[in-house]
Amino acid sequence: MEVHAYPTSATTPVDLAAAQQIAARYLSVPDQLASGIAHQLTEFDGGFVVVAIRGPVPESTSPLPPPVIGGSVSVIDKATGAVSYWPTYPPALIAEQYDEMLRTGRLIVADDWPTENDLEEE
Repeated sequence: MEVHAYPTSATTPVDLAAAQQIAARYLSVPDQLASGIAHQLTEFDGGFVVVAIRGPVPESTSPLPPPVIGGSVSVIDKATGAVSYWPTYPPALIAEQYDEMLRTGRLIVADDWPTENDLEEE
């Protein structure tokens, strides 16, 4: 299995502040923001797991609110700033699998994001 990621305009390497900006710019949909959906970022060696959650992001290490049903989980790569999409697995599992993909050279960063025409052709 390969991980396909899409480029961002982020300055690299990506830190937490930059990851928050990437999530706001590339992973936020106005309808979601209006309905109270936020992003919880969890840092790991290779990047940041971004989980869409309903309600405010907890300030402490308290348990996360449940992910949004049908919502998204993404990873922002520290080295490239690229964004990849993942199933709604726990952040620790995603981080483990992502780091394995990096170690084995199975991260593929596309030249650009897919267009609507690209999606229609699939």
